[in-house]
Amino acid sequence: MKKIFALMFTFTLAQFAMSQTEKSSGRIFKKFKVDVSIGYAKPQSSDTKAGAIFVIEPKYAVLDQLSVGARLEAAALANIDVNGDNSKVRLLGSYLGTADYYFTNNKFRPFAGAGAGMFTMASIDVEGTNEKIPSTSTFGFMARAGFEYGHLRLGFEYNFLKEKAGYFGVKLGACIGGGRK
Repeated sequence: MKKIFALMFTFTLAQFAMSQTEKSSGRIFKKFKVDVSIGYAKPQSSDTKAGAIFVIEPKYAVLDQLSVGARLEAAALANIDVNGDNSKVRLLGSYLGTADYYFTNNKFRPFAGAGAGMFTMASIDVEGTNEKIPSTSTFGFMARAGFEYGHLRLGFEYNFLKEKAGYFGVKLGACIGGGRK
């Protein structure tokens, strides 16, 4: 009796597994995409003014409305003194696991997301002729919102770091892949 039950259970499970083919799964979008963006960064602290961001983020769509990915970002923030006596440049690199939730499956897709991972920070203080380049790594979080329209992506995000090292970013980019099937 146990063998018959196990056999019936296996065939039932196989039937459900086969019923989720691409044509019948109801998926609208392709599963894999890569977001490439550039943008503007505004730091929380006042020792640097503003800077630029470059991002590459490969993503996998678990569902049409939920994607997970890995964000690789580089940000350069600067406060340049014209006399050269008190200039500061801060470089940040981040490696985060991310998740985005899309509110619609239309061509216009607003989203909200979050991420967590490692941030590496290096800063250069120029005081006359002395240059200091300390570097640290720390754990941080990120929250974001924005929208995609076709393959165009606009995002607003805040990176939470300790000791007022966080920064706000506005990014414009393109989604490579991930379009409609």
